[in-house]
Amino acid sequence: MLPFWLDVLEPTLRLLEPRLVVEIGSESGKCTHRILELTADWGGRVEAIDPAPLFDVDAWLDRWGERFVLHQAPSLEVIGSLEAPDAVMIDGDHNWYTVFHELSEIEERMGELGAAMPLIFLHDISWPYGRRDLYYAPEMIPADQRQPFARKGISPTSSELLEEGGFNRHLCNADHEGGPRNGVLTAVEDYLDKSAHRFRFVRIPAAFGLGILLPEALAVKRPALAEAIDVWKAPMVERFIDRLETARIAMLTGLAAVPR
Repeated sequence: MLPFWLDVLEPTLRLLEPRLVVEIGSESGKCTHRILELTADWGGRVEAIDPAPLFDVDAWLDRWGERFVLHQAPSLEVIGSLEAPDAVMIDGDHNWYTVFHELSEIEERMGELGAAMPLIFLHDISWPYGRRDLYYAPEMIPADQRQPFARKGISPTSSELLEEGGFNRHLCNADHEGGPRNGVLTAVEDYLDKSAHRFRFVRIPAAFGLGILLPEALAVKRPALAEAIDVWKAPMVERFIDRLETARIAMLTGLAAVPR
């Protein structure tokens, strides 16, 4: 989520002033570090969830003390025991099963605590994993909830995986793009269809796509926050960003152009 920090995440979090941020997927901790620095202004805390973080955990715990907690376990094993967060950042396992159940379990946990739904940010809602599953640990996904997959490359011009070359060919990618229960964006849409809460769903189609789920109750309570998020909903802005992302992906994948 780091590409979104300066223009989206930092200003939004400043307006929200969350007391607790839950981050699913910390990796090297670059975004985690920025959240901890920012939320220090109002005494906020961060609980990160990552089975295999790529930073010195002991050093981080020494530096940040009680303001930082790390759960070294899969997200679906942790969410049910969390305190109520004000904001959640989801950038973990990019597949339908994981994301759909992360969102569902967050809602269930908030219900148990009698707490309001948090502001939620989700990465990878656009190509390549908006409509295609990625499995970092395929064995963790129930077989009947998992797409057929292979360690083969992806192209924006093909639903099928490539026999040679392609993007992220070292990862376990679903054999095809699209269809039911396939991809991060599909998981978000399916969750919104069944949720008991109303959200504003804002998409920023840059850097593989950022989604923002703003609970309608929070939007009413914090109009300045809602206004800052709604800026990204302008069709002209979204179209322009989408065209830039299309050109970026073409360069990234070595294509002369990506068909629209």
